[in-house]
Amino acid sequence: MRRMFKLFAVATLFAAVFLPAAADAADGTTLGVAIRTLSSPYMVSYTIGGEMYSKETGLPMVILSCEASSEKQVNDIKALVARTQGNVIFVIDPNEQTDALPIARALEESGVYFSTWWNKPDDLNVWDFPHWVTHMSYDGVGAGRFMGEELFASFKTPYQGKFIGLGGMLANNAARDRRQGLEEAMAKHPGVELVGFETANWDRTQAYEKTKSLLIANPDIDGIWAANDDMALGALEALRERNLVGKVKVTGADGIDEVFEAIKKGEIAATVYNDSKYQSVISLSHALAAKQGRLKVEDLPHDRRQFYVSAINVNQKNVHEIEEKYIKNLPEYNSNDFFARWVRPME
Repeated sequence: MRRMFKLFAVATLFAAVFLPAAADAADGTTLGVAIRTLSSPYMVSYTIGGEMYSKETGLPMVILSCEASSEKQVNDIKALVARTQGNVIFVIDPNEQTDALPIARALEESGVYFSTWWNKPDDLNVWDFPHWVTHMSYDGVGAGRFMGEELFASFKTPYQGKFIGLGGMLANNAARDRRQGLEEAMAKHPGVELVGFETANWDRTQAYEKTKSLLIANPDIDGIWAANDDMALGALEALRERNLVGKVKVTGADGIDEVFEAIKKGEIAATVYNDSKYQSVISLSHALAAKQGRLKVEDLPHDRRQFYVSAINVNQKNVHEIEEKYIKNLPEYNSNDFFARWVRPME
């Protein structure tokens, strides 16, 4: 199954991928999956989830990858609406939180149903847009807190030592929330000290370069907190060059398969598995059900329009179990259980 994931990743190195619709597909609605990049295994899993839902429904799928360009993402979404004459629904991971409003306005004007993940301004409410069905996030504060706790426990003297941090994009809700969770963990453990923090924009190469610089200034650290797994892997390579792998542990979030391997080897202490396959399946299900009238958007309470869902904490104790279920195999999702992982409303 891991090989299948890699083959799918290679197959999706284009801005758009089309899958043929089944002959009995009711209305030929196109499933749009709009993401930031295809260079991230986490983002590639969005496409796998989209493929799963495409096969379930018999509807064609299109992948739009903006490669971190907000302008391209908005334009690509508008172009797909025009190409399908509005017979499309979307799951969208906005490149930055400020992109959510122009996307919402464009799709509302076209009468296209859509759901989003992660990024939107706090004062922008889904319920103000009849076609914006749901906005969801995995609980970033809880993730950042867990990552901090696991990192501090891995220190040579647990909960006593120095560490460095790598943050995501500044205008990004997940980056902000995970940093808040880290600070909450630090407040509980006064014996830990954050001696350096750099923004690496979710990118492995940037994280590698930033970590090399941070290690020059702070050669005696006890750990590295990274806001996602790609940055954690970049940090790991910088540690490898200094023969510090396994001596200085790293934590990340997203749960990509390379990190599962690193946890088993004792190189990474923990990750938070954010199931992006589920993100595509459930969001496309929300949007399609709204389009077909099976989900009455106007009847949903506010706490079912924008909310947090549960993720899975992973460390050496449960890594094999979680890997078997979610990485080596395709899990089964009930796409009609619209709020199965609901945790709490998004204020």
